Amino acid sequence: MQKHLLLLLILLLTFPILAQDDMMMETVNLGASDGLVLVGDMYRPDMDGEAAAVLLIHMLGSNRTTYAPLIPALLEAGYVVLNVDMRGHGETGGSQDWALAETDIQVWLDWLREQENVRSDAVSIIGASIGGNLALIGCANDAQCLTSIALSPGIDYRGVMPESAVTEGLSNRSALLVASHNDGFSADSVRQIFANATGNVSARLYNGRAHGIQLFDNELESITTLILSWLDEHVAALDA
Repeated sequence: MQKHLLLLLILLLTFPILAQDDMMMETVNLGASDGLVLVGDMYRPDMDGEAAAVLLIHMLGSNRTTYAPLIPALLEAGYVVLNVDMRGHGETGGSQDWALAETDIQVWLDWLREQENVRSDAVSIIGASIGGNLALIGCANDAQCLTSIALSPGIDYRGVMPESAVTEGLSNRSALLVASHNDGFSADSVRQIFANATGNVSARLYNGRAHGIQLFDNELESITTLILSWLDEHVAALDA
């Protein structure tokens, strides 16, 4: 009996490692414009040929591990995933500097497009909270960025202001804005940005007050379906 219990324990402890290996993850170290070493994880789907790719930007005070609930669905749908730690966070370390954080987005995008099996014309950005602001700005600043998805963006988070990125920079492209009704500042920000947008911009408000990555706690299936549908639509449009 004890041997069976020991074998079961070993299997349970081993399973998460095997699951992570199945996702074909590699850690990436990349030099930023000021010499800081940026750190992220690169995941490739189990498929042949070129694939669309997604850059993930986390919330203030967290790190890239918070996207764990979303990554398997992106891989299953055939997307390459680059999940990074912002400067001043996680393994990237350094100090928070939001102007440099914007340039870091471009460094990551340029690197991602150069990778084997990545469709250079089908790279998108997903971000949460201030990471959502950076996702919108980063996509607007990069003429090749396909689309951007912002979970709980704000009109002004620590001086990072994305409204003009949507109303001007993405006026001929697209963005998806997501928030919770009772997450007051973010919900109001989404309404304002959406009202002033002229491009292909959609907004979705969920019940409750979940902010950013917290939306995965209660709305994982719904928000995952929403994200994949948005990405799939825009990738498909490239091939139409």
